[in-house]
Amino acid sequence: MSYLSAKKIYPGNWAEPLNSWYKNIDNTQDGTNESSKGGPTSVLAIPGYRYFQARGYVAVTATSGSGPVASGSVIIPSPYRQDDTRTDITGMVISGSATRPAYIYRAAASVASGWGDGRVASGIYAATGNVITFGPGLTSTGTVSEAVAQANLVSTVSGSQAGEIFFTAGTEAYGTNPFLTATGTGATLIPIVYKQITAATTYTVQARESQTATSTSGGFYISSGDSAAGRTGYIVAEVCYFQPDEAPGYEDIDGYLTGRVVS
Repeated sequence: MSYLSAKKIYPGNWAEPLNSWYKNIDNTQDGTNESSKGGPTSVLAIPGYRYFQARGYVAVTATSGSGPVASGSVIIPSPYRQDDTRTDITGMVISGSATRPAYIYRAAASVASGWGDGRVASGIYAATGNVITFGPGLTSTGTVSEAVAQANLVSTVSGSQAGEIFFTAGTEAYGTNPFLTATGTGATLIPIVYKQITAATTYTVQARESQTATSTSGGFYISSGDSAAGRTGYIVAEVCYFQPDEAPGYEDIDGYLTGRVVS
């Protein structure tokens, strides 16, 4: 599903996280939502640029014996919990273009800890040495801009069985901040710069052997005890980016063209 346009709000109206959600609509009246009225939501904080925040989660219910998850799609929850026509969005997509690129400036992820209500798993497991990556693909963090655009959950805590590590609830990961601190020619070569997105790009959560691996490896899962108790593990993720605003159009001036009163 695509969106028709981005919904803009202004800082004074920014009362809660934007969450990159948008209102779904049915264009063909066939009972499916194949487009949107507007979205994702962005804040027009600085004239000429839109700022986006996309938050979501990957729910983990698999165990080591029931097929660990090598790659999970991020679900962006609908802010309208009481309206079944405004459903969750599965797939966190950033839609940059060649004429209006999107620039990633933050990526972060964590293993949810819950509220002690017995609904959230104690943590996430994976193969020893593996990392859990939230990012736009399987690209090494050593290349230019990739360190900013992805967050890698790492752990040295042994799991309950051989060859296994444990990402305890509350584990956090952050991408590199995109601020140059070096000087000279080398400063333009280091990977601490904004990542430019020029086409529709999907963020996912993947298991891989290291932060430089370019393929998935094994997968992540919860314990059989958590599964038997009906608990779910959650990897919560966020990406923030900005993008040049669209060129002004007729809708920006039509209100000034008619009904003018002579003073």
